[in-house]
Amino acid sequence: MTRREKQRELFIELINYQLKEHGVTYEDVIHMPAWYMEFKTTVEKEKEFIEYCVERISKVLKISEKDARRETNWFILQWGLTTSTEPAKEDFKKKDKLRGKDSNI
Repeated sequence: MTRREKQRELFIELINYQLKEHGVTYEDVIHMPAWYMEFKTTVEKEKEFIEYCVERISKVLKISEKDARRETNWFILQWGLTTSTEPAKEDFKKKDKLRGKDSNI
C-alpha cells in the first residue's frame, strides 16, 4: 500500500471516528460540501479525538508525536466538527435526512 493510500484510509477512519456518535459515516456525508459544519461536538470530545488522532497518525504514518500533532491540527482545521457547549439536538433529523427518511423528532 502506498503512503497516499495509507493517508486516505486513515483520513476516512478519522472522519468516521468523529461522526460515530452522530450515527453517520464518511459514505453518508461525502456528497455534502460542508458536512463538518453540520455536526457538532463538545470541547471535551474534541480533546479526546485529538489524542486519538495523534496516536493513529503517528502509528500509521510512522511519524513523531510532534509531527502527528501538527498533522492533527491541520486535520481539525480542515475536517474537524464544529465545537459547541451543548450537544446538537438536530442530529437525528440530519441522520434521517441523509438516509432519505423524514423525521418528526
